[in-house]
Amino acid sequence: MPKWFESWFDTKYYHLLYNNRDEAEAEQFIKNLCTFLKLPQGADVADVACGKGRHSRVLASLGYHVLGLDISPASIEYAISQAGPHEQYAVHDMRKPFPAVQIDAAFNLFTSFGYFDTEAEDLSALENVLHSLKPGGVFVQDYLNPAYTLSNLKAEETVVRGDISFEIHRYEQDGSVKKDIRVKQGMETHAFQESVKLYSAEDFKRLHTNAGFRVLNTFGDYSLNPFNEKSSPRIILVSEKP
Repeated sequence: MPKWFESWFDTKYYHLLYNNRDEAEAEQFIKNLCTFLKLPQGADVADVACGKGRHSRVLASLGYHVLGLDISPASIEYAISQAGPHEQYAVHDMRKPFPAVQIDAAFNLFTSFGYFDTEAEDLSALENVLHSLKPGGVFVQDYLNPAYTLSNLKAEETVVRGDISFEIHRYEQDGSVKKDIRVKQGMETHAFQESVKLYSAEDFKRLHTNAGFRVLNTFGDYSLNPFNEKSSPRIILVSEKP
């Protein structure tokens, strides 16, 4: 049986539910990051778990050569259809060695991590990122902040997209934040679940260090303000391959 992320991410319902993501916020975040990192024009970068390529397209617009990788064939098909001359995309599971090496920077954004069954799989994914980078290459990982997320968790929500409704139930269980999603369209009903580990900033620093990275910076939001465990909505880690 496929894992939940292998099936859910590849459905039309997943893309419909999340079709209102803030493109302007994503663009500003990428610009803030690249200004901070001082990446040179023409740098080779990877967008790991790129989805439909919204961050990849911004990176390419800033003058970088982008490789977008995602486990969802449907997402990659869409990204390819929108790709410019400096964008390449491939279906790829981050737990496997990357198809490119000696890249200047890698990005894993918008909590596109923490899905796998074991921490060993997460560590393996980080090691694959490390091996793809040049010495001195940087890795940026953007993840939810557990303390902030749980204190602001909306337990019940109904989202309507045209004739389709999504009944969503959120809760904490076994060290993860889970989301049960019931999709209704006419007489059809489908059930899906999302599950993301509640890794703290210290957990991520340990994982990055164990993978072989040197942690450089920890930010707490898309404006790159300092991280605060209680009030920051995000954990944004900047690490370097020694």
